[in-house]
Amino acid sequence: MPRRIKVYLENSTISMYFQDDAPYLRDITREFWRDILPHFDSYISEAILDEIRAIEDLTLRKAVENLIRDHAVLEITEDVIKLSNIYLSQRRLPRLDAIHIASASLGETDFLVTWNLKHLYKRGTQEIVREVNTHLRIPIPTIATPEDFLEEEEV
Repeated sequence: MPRRIKVYLENSTISMYFQDDAPYLRDITREFWRDILPHFDSYISEAILDEIRAIEDLTLRKAVENLIRDHAVLEITEDVIKLSNIYLSQRRLPRLDAIHIASASLGETDFLVTWNLKHLYKRGTQEIVREVNTHLRIPIPTIATPEDFLEEEEV
């Protein structure tokens, strides 16, 4: 039996599912969740759970918890923190974004799926991840948007 592809879902991919003020991206995200994600092993991290716990709107928080309930959770270990610090020493990123990259890398995922175009889905970020992870001999997740997967489906 072939190994299933492993994807790490960064918070923007989860929150976009509920973004009624961005209907185009919301609809792409929902299509990704419905048509693509069931074919993969999906992961989130403890950092995502912390972000969800911080949602003040109780109805929204419950809906998000329901959406992610079947996804495996990666622990934020000392190694994740150390690796995130290496990324931060190489590139200006928000700490939480570096933690997501480190979680996806050490969780040996194939993809980090994000709508964070400002920091994560950037050529420079992807180059740093490739450089650092190659040097450390750890897996290199491809940073992709949900739309990237849908475009592949249409080909």
